[in-house]
Amino acid sequence: MKDTLKEIPTIIFLLIIGIPLFVLFIPLVILFLIFEFFQKKRFKKRYHHYLLSLEGKKFFCYNTRKNSHHYIEKNIIGNLAQDIEYVFLEGKNLKSEYTRKYISHMLNNISDRKGFPYIIKISNGKASDKSINSEFYNFKNQNKNPDDLITLINKRFDKLH
Repeated sequence: MKDTLKEIPTIIFLLIIGIPLFVLFIPLVILFLIFEFFQKKRFKKRYHHYLLSLEGKKFFCYNTRKNSHHYIEKNIIGNLAQDIEYVFLEGKNLKSEYTRKYISHMLNNISDRKGFPYIIKISNGKASDKSINSEFYNFKNQNKNPDDLITLINKRFDKLH
């Protein structure tokens, strides 16, 4: 009983300070949420317009995973169809000539999350993607002909909508 009586001033103090602080910050939180909502809405609209500006573009996206990027740079880069752009992700640093925030958003929203490399095709203002991770490592680990892999990648682009 004595321990409970000792805690009462602490509880009263927290209520006296806590409730006004809570009431004070509610409007700020609401304003922040409203601002965040409109920021996201504006970003999505700009992203959609950006994708429309990239209509028909094809991207081959790869990263620095172990020694795969050396294989890609030696055997794939420069050998794919000429209309395919390359996006290289070095850690969190995106190497691309395109607008970083939109390409990052595109990579973060990949639907076929099976691992790099990814192929992405822009069509009708939408990014269609496909992971070619299993095919890539199958060719690489079994020392199959890289030319066959390049043919496969080019065909995969044709299947994307």
